[in-house]
Amino acid sequence: MNHRNGSKLRVILADDHAIFRHGLRAVLELAGANDVVAECGDGQMALASYLELRPDVLLLDLRMPRLDGLEVVRRVLQTDRAAKIVIMTTYYTDQDIGHALRAGAKGYLLKDAAPQEVCEAIVRVAEGGMFLAQAVAVQYVQLTQRPELSQRELQTLRMIGQGKPNKQIARDLSLEVTTVKGHVKSVFDKLGVRNRTEAVAEATRRGIVPSGY
Repeated sequence: MNHRNGSKLRVILADDHAIFRHGLRAVLELAGANDVVAECGDGQMALASYLELRPDVLLLDLRMPRLDGLEVVRRVLQTDRAAKIVIMTTYYTDQDIGHALRAGAKGYLLKDAAPQEVCEAIVRVAEGGMFLAQAVAVQYVQLTQRPELSQRELQTLRMIGQGKPNKQIARDLSLEVTTVKGHVKSVFDKLGVRNRTEAVAEATRRGIVPSGY
């Protein structure tokens, strides 16, 4: 897949696994539409390489040593608001997807993507569009369609995670027990769960409460 103006797209690959980087480089260069101008094994190197080389697209893993991938996204965009960044990772929880796209990434690929999909994502993002892997797109639509929890509902959810019964939650929040029951039902409905255990598990998966809470 060629870039519209016929020139090769300059790409930086940032991933802490050298074998994956080398394989991806071979795939991109074999396609003939990309010129890999740098490979980076950690986040600090990815940031420095981007600022020095200003590629058309930065292909970036989320989990990186020295500097987290999300922080790389934020720092790059602080310097260059027009930067085109595609996340390529094995992780696609609601929290990962939401944080990456809110930080400013324009693409989100999974590491099992087909070569053609990777090339298509690079071209589309370079031209100002967005590209989400199909599984990511489905999950992101579901995420954005879910209503947010209110402050009271969040407080109630955290106390559910602490194992507190409704009466204790009511005392702690100076509320009527019937009001707390209403908040609990609303939390269940918004998270799409049936009980307290599922609520805590789903909230943890979505990053609403930290793991092990």
